[in-house]
Amino acid sequence: MKSAIILMIVGAVIFGATFAGWYLLNAFACGMSPTGCTGFSLKWRDWEALQIFVPTFVIGAVVFLFGLWQAVRAKGNG
Repeated sequence: MKSAIILMIVGAVIFGATFAGWYLLNAFACGMSPTGCTGFSLKWRDWEALQIFVPTFVIGAVVFLFGLWQAVRAKGNG
């Protein structure tokens, strides 16, 4: 059960760090605009940059779900 919790934490950290990186990349790109930046949004349609982050989003989600599956299985077995 302890390893399942660790896997869930690691998966959540990977996913969260990836999301933070994606957020900061969008903020940096907005700040680099020569016309100025009054606000920005996450560009989910921009596949060129997003393709770098998709694998780590998936890895984080898979590790978290695997830990969750182990925790549920361990609780079911008593």
